[in-house]
Amino acid sequence: MKLAIGDVVRACDDKALGTVAGVVGRGREKLVMIHGYGGMRRFTEPGGLELVARHTAPMTMGRQAVALIALGLALLAAYIGCHSARDLGASWLLSFLAGFGGYGAVMTAYQWWFRLTGPRRFRV
Repeated sequence: MKLAIGDVVRACDDKALGTVAGVVGRGREKLVMIHGYGGMRRFTEPGGLELVARHTAPMTMGRQAVALIALGLALLAAYIGCHSARDLGASWLLSFLAGFGGYGAVMTAYQWWFRLTGPRRFRV
């Protein structure tokens, strides 16, 4: 299981909700520190946790700009692919698929960039 600080988890034994505060461990034994309601702090084994929600930070202005640029490039690639296929005499279905492929290629590259530069997860 991969956890990030701030993820909401539920302990399987007593169904207590809390947020991940850190990972502590020596060698193969790892414990997850959970902050719960009312100031509750406890250490739990990762096998006894159930992930409820992932913590996501709000997008910064830079990431929003990159998302808009990626969307614009994807639409441009779709137009170029569709128009080029149509000029070569392709049917409407093949033109649509060429445009969809161009859009998909750019958006896949953006999603991989976002995943590589996104929040770090800890394997526990």
